[in-house]
Amino acid sequence: MLLALFVLALLAAVGWLATRGSDALSPGLAKPQQVPAESLESGAEGGQDLVTSGRVNEGRSEVMGEVEEPQASAAGRDAMLRGRVVSDALGSPLPGATVVISRRVNSEFYIPDVEERNARQPVVTAVTDDEGRFEVAVPTAVPLDVEASASEHATALRDHLFAGDDVELRLMAAAILEGVLTLSSDGSALEGALVLGRDSRRVEQCRALTDIDGRFLFKDLEPGLFILQITPRYAAPPPSKTIELREGERTWLELAVDPGVRIHGVVSDPSGSPIAGAEVGLGASFKRSVFTDVRGMYEMFGLGGAKRRDLGDPRVRAEGYGSEGKRLVDSELTQDTQLDFVLHPARYATGRVIDTDGAPLEGVYVAGVGEKKVDGVFRRDWESTVTGDEGRFELASLHLLVDHQLFLRKEGYGARVYDFPADEGDREQIDYGDLVLHPGGRIEGILMSQTGAPLPDHLIKLRGANEDLGRFRPEAEALEGTWVTTVRHSRTDTQGRFHFSDLPGGEFKVTASVRGRPEANDEATVELPEGGEVEGVELTLDVGDLITGVVLTPDGLPAVGVFVQVAGGEDQPRIRTSSGAGGRFELLGVTEDMGVVDLFTIMASYNWGNPDAHLGASRTVSAHAGDSDLVLELRELVLMTGRLEDAEGQPVEDVQVLAYLNGSAQVPRDALARATSDEGGAFRLDLPEECLVDLVTGTYIPKFDDTIEASEQAPPEPAVLKLVASDAQGVVLRFAE
Repeated sequence: MLLALFVLALLAAVGWLATRGSDALSPGLAKPQQVPAESLESGAEGGQDLVTSGRVNEGRSEVMGEVEEPQASAAGRDAMLRGRVVSDALGSPLPGATVVISRRVNSEFYIPDVEERNARQPVVTAVTDDEGRFEVAVPTAVPLDVEASASEHATALRDHLFAGDDVELRLMAAAILEGVLTLSSDGSALEGALVLGRDSRRVEQCRALTDIDGRFLFKDLEPGLFILQITPRYAAPPPSKTIELREGERTWLELAVDPGVRIHGVVSDPSGSPIAGAEVGLGASFKRSVFTDVRGMYEMFGLGGAKRRDLGDPRVRAEGYGSEGKRLVDSELTQDTQLDFVLHPARYATGRVIDTDGAPLEGVYVAGVGEKKVDGVFRRDWESTVTGDEGRFELASLHLLVDHQLFLRKEGYGARVYDFPADEGDREQIDYGDLVLHPGGRIEGILMSQTGAPLPDHLIKLRGANEDLGRFRPEAEALEGTWVTTVRHSRTDTQGRFHFSDLPGGEFKVTASVRGRPEANDEATVELPEGGEVEGVELTLDVGDLITGVVLTPDGLPAVGVFVQVAGGEDQPRIRTSSGAGGRFELLGVTEDMGVVDLFTIMASYNWGNPDAHLGASRTVSAHAGDSDLVLELRELVLMTGRLEDAEGQPVEDVQVLAYLNGSAQVPRDALARATSDEGGAFRLDLPEECLVDLVTGTYIPKFDDTIEASEQAPPEPAVLKLVASDAQGVVLRFAE
């Protein structure tokens, strides 16, 4: 009997392959061209930099119990991605268009390793048929990127599509962007600068290096909002530039770049011996890195700059040593700054990764992850490697002062996280022995609005890890899991579906929320066995009715890349969006029961991309859920002057003064403007004309008499002055007793 069932199952599988395999396409469809499986270099670097790991309020929490083995439902799942490529200019299908489908290997995780984070795998390439359609077999439950191109048209890109989607890709008349980069100090051309372009969702569209004349040229660009990021080799990166590309038009851009400053120094061990080959770079990704010579010496050019002091974050690492970093403030980042680093010997971690049959697993990504503040210095570790053909790994540069977790990931297997032993700080080397990876599990579901309609392209978070996370510290308090290793992010597809794959067994929370309304979330708790699959998770959000409008400059021109926000007072949520092509915006999340809400623009958001504009926030506009055609017009700036005093009327130096739109939430990032008082207590603020603002100071630490007890030296409350005209002169802001 068992043999007969086996034969029937085998015949069914053969029949499915004959009718549904990649060679059996619908009539008239071109056969996909399989692409070699080497990695692609391009990737959406920082694509997930905007997602944070903030806690969510408990919404609906239910345990989902429909568990299946992955093999049971895989055969019946639609494993095809379908679509149609259309010429927007001609209004007709585009036969012969090339469709390239690829995937980002680690799209659900934010991984500091730039190379690993951007790792891509080609999936398939197809050519559209006479009706502009394509249909290809693709992996299931895997987010895919689709690129469609055709002669004399802009290339169209769509990210985060899944098997089962049926999409339309409209190719517009191409836009062209060209420009030149020069040094602001002498006007000389900037050769070899990386110019990278992203669309409004920060998906990479193009990249190139400037030529000997400092020029760059991009053709076949998709019209719309375009974010340009520039990284020179020996000059300071300017702020991102946001522009609008227009269909069929050529845009010319000239940028003068600040030369920045040079830093140099020596990297040594505690005995003073130089460390050759140490890598010195900027930030966690070690951007623009250089290496020390045999004397342990290094030099870097182009740090800081007038607009990007945040790049003054040099770090250093070397094999066998714990990494170190330094945070420089503006005053410290001067020309020819000397920065020396001392690296201490590191901790080693070793082990072997095997499958459930005991066979070694090659190509497993293994990382030691941790962060800790010690003696006022915050350190973050992400040391990684890949297992060899024997499944073995060695992490040789784990900082001795940091508590770590071990992160293991390989496609097709459940990713696992383990806390390091409780006595990690007392050990120089830790051997984990054999670590078993089980076949990956899967969680799938759908996100719907309050009306029952699917919500496409919406962020979904999954929190949780394997049940045996504390296996190596069984009696000690668990480490606080980092959001990098225990939180995954995905987006719903065109049908509102979401998918998480390669999961270990354990308890997981699946959450969707409305940005700016932390209380408006829905959450489901899922118990997932090793290698199991849970389907049918349903989440519902009340997203309200869309509010639409446009942001304009005082001259009536569209203002792109401007944050539009609900004022966010005590009785209003802090919902925001940004203006796109044509200055148009769509604000989701305002519901009928909120009544009238006040919308305003954040002034600085426009000036970031247009530093010479000097425009202020728009006037507040009242709106209801579902309102359309709203107009928010940016205003010219006016000058406010004032003086900051203590309770006795003496000037207070070096304290920040922030201006907020009157009545709005006093959150520093939403300030209209900010300034720091000088030695005479004076401050100056550029503010939008004809508006009322609330002034608030930062923390002020008075210089107390040494005879006063420390417990009596509490700093005064921030000084506050409300309903001040934006063009007021000689304003006095005073701290209370």
